[in-house]
Formats: sequence, structure tokens, C-alpha cells
Amino acid sequence: MPADGKRPEATRVADLIGRTPLLSLDRIAAHVAPGVRLFAKAEWLNPGGSVKDRAALGMIRAAQRAGLTRERTLLDATSGNTGIAIAMLAASEGYRATLCVPANLSSDRRRMLEAYGAELILTPASDGTDGAQKAAQDLVLNDPKKYWYLDQYNNEANWRAHFTSTGPEIWRQTLRTITHFVACLGTTGTFVGAGRYLKGKNPSVRLVGVQPDGPFHGIEGVKHLESSHVPGIWDPKL
Repeated sequence: MPADGKRPEATRVADLIGRTPLLSLDRIAAHVAPGVRLFAKAEWLNPGGSVKDRAALGMIRAAQRAGLTRERTLLDATSGNTGIAIAMLAASEGYRATLCVPANLSSDRRRMLEAYGAELILTPASDGTDGAQKAAQDLVLNDPKKYWYLDQYNNEANWRAHFTSTGPEIWRQTLRTITHFVACLGTTGTFVGAGRYLKGKNPSVRLVGVQPDGPFHGIEGVKHLESSHVPGIWDPKL
């Protein structure tokens, strides 16, 4: 299915974020129950390569409305994709970015972050993203005037970005016929934001959150909530 309208001619990287198409997974659906249709939201078509572009843009725009200036350095803890989005947008809009990342971050993601000009602070791999969050919090405590902490795990602008873009796009693209929404749980922003929107349109829509079956999974960007710090934006009632 096509995206909701064509993307406008871009004058900034931010103009290219969102309005991604749905990809019909017919070959996979053929092995499910008759009549079932499966779609994937092609978020890899965002300029940073993932759905996290939406959240990063939403958080930076909210920060700008709250008084962010170029004298402050954007700071966050990340396992990769949000960091790529923050670094990309920071480079595009003239901000510095410092990112706290687990030391086992893949080499290709590390090179991409550095190519965008981000400063990387490596934290113990065994501590996962929780350790990266602690490092970011310590930086802010030690120098609050230097950093603007985006804090994606607790930032309401994270899930709101999906409430105002991802959810409405899916609703329109499925012609209001969606029955189930499935998303992995990391910051939980995609699940919470898009899920709240879809539930608001049709309370019978089922929301399916996917997480690893244990704490030692090695999957970048996904949390085992039972053994991790639960994001402040997580809504278990969904």
C-alpha cells in the first residue's frame, strides 16, 4: 500500500522522515490462516534507516520548543538506531551530540555515529542500555548547563511522535481495517504511541508487544522488561 501522500520536496533531512509505505507480506501470510493479510511498515526508508527517526525528530522539536539552543549538546543513551537518528538530525540542524552506548555496539553503527560527528561514550556491554542510561544521567548531573538530555526512555515526545504520525499512517493505509498491531519493545515508544492511536480509533484492535524471552539476548534495541529498568513511557494497560 502506498504511503499517505507523497513526501514533499526536501530542503532538510527532517522533511524526509515519515510517510513510509506498507509492504504486503503475501508469501508469509500464505502460511497463516486463510484470509489473513500481513503488512510491514517500511521504516527502513526513513533517512536514518529506522522508525527511530520519528521519535528523535519529535524529541528534538519538543526540546526546541522548550528552549534548546545550539550552545547545549544533545545527549542520550542508545543501543544504536535512536542514536543514529539523533546524530543525523544534530548534524543536519547544527547541534553537537554526545551518545552513551554499550561497548558491544556493532562496528557499522559505531562508524555511522562517528561519521555524523557524534561523540561516543562507551559503557560496559554487560550493563546493556541500562548502563548507558546511568552514564548519561551522570553526565547531566555533573554538567547540567552543557547537556540537553533527551532521555528517550522517559520522554513523552517519544511516544507522541508515533501517536501523531505512525499510528495515523497505519490507520489510513489499512483503510481502517487493521485488527492487530505488532511492535518490539525497547523504549516502548512505537508500541505505546501507535497503539494508543489505533485503540482510540477502534478499541477492538489487538496490540502485541514483542520482547526477548530472557535478559541475555544480545538483540540491539530490544528490552526484556522483566529484568531491565522499565521505561517511564511504558503503559502496561495497553
